Amino acid sequence: MENGKEALSRRLRVWLPYFLFSIFCFLPCALCAQEAGQEVVANLAAGRVVIFVAKDGIAIAANESHIEADSRPPLVAQLSGKRIAILLGAVEWVLPASGRPPLRLDFELPRAIAPLTGGARLQQEQASDLEPIGTALLEPLRTVVPQLTRKMDLAPEESLVEMLVVGYEEQYGPEVWLLKYRLAQEPLRGDFWRSRVLRPSYTQLYPPEKGQPRTLVEVRYPPEESAPALLDLFQQSDARLTPLRTSNVQVARASEKLARGESNKALLDDAVVFLRASLDAIAQPDTLQIVAVIKETRGFEWILAPPAALQQKAEDVKPREPGAPSLRKKPPQ
Repeated sequence: MENGKEALSRRLRVWLPYFLFSIFCFLPCALCAQEAGQEVVANLAAGRVVIFVAKDGIAIAANESHIEADSRPPLVAQLSGKRIAILLGAVEWVLPASGRPPLRLDFELPRAIAPLTGGARLQQEQASDLEPIGTALLEPLRTVVPQLTRKMDLAPEESLVEMLVVGYEEQYGPEVWLLKYRLAQEPLRGDFWRSRVLRPSYTQLYPPEKGQPRTLVEVRYPPEESAPALLDLFQQSDARLTPLRTSNVQVARASEKLARGESNKALLDDAVVFLRASLDAIAQPDTLQIVAVIKETRGFEWILAPPAALQQKAEDVKPREPGAPSLRKKPPQ
């Protein structure tokens, strides 16, 4: 198995960490800046994302984190039949004085990718490399980030937006990549700064290096939360999780595969039950959870969709004409 650097090199050839939380203590919104009297606000998507690459598919689950009143759960954008992006960080940008709707990165990303890959019906083989995906997200960010004119005390390695790209690569198998978009600022005059977003960094999270165990992939935003990772909690026999192994056969089977470093031998159904039960057990009250799968043969499916996805799906359904045949009643004879 090639290592992450080799894999990225091959692919390039052919989805603001915890420091923000301290800023939010003094600002009413996630990020605020003034330019010519106009305020720009960026709402954050925050939470714990856990990915279980199983034998016959990939299970993805996430719990939101309430880091501020207007924070969002991790946002999911479908890129193709067998690939999704999970977005964290500054994902929704609002210019209240403009009268325009918010700029949502989970909506903008598929639109930005479509012309690069030959049309809106994105095919898996057309999205086989990461560079178009990574650069596509830069375009909407470049329209709003320059309006951040205040100095943001970011370390060089801290990111404004993070994106997980999860799915199946043709003739390669399941993959999970983490892309990080960082902020660069230069002083102009007085308290005004020029802001720009840098090209993303790429880190392969799955498959692991040769000889390494195949287990859970977990990303949290902000990344410096002190709570242990889900896999660590299981290995430490956390009191909230231990009963699941004896009360649920599917959780027990999935746990056994993870303990052996053989997540890829677990059944997808077991992986879904494991993630749902485990994240429920450690979640704070009233925490929103989202769950989805990418089946190797059938592609992406929601198991537990966020309210916004359900609303979008309802809007995409064409209204049924009056008198059209329905399963709820027999057609007229």
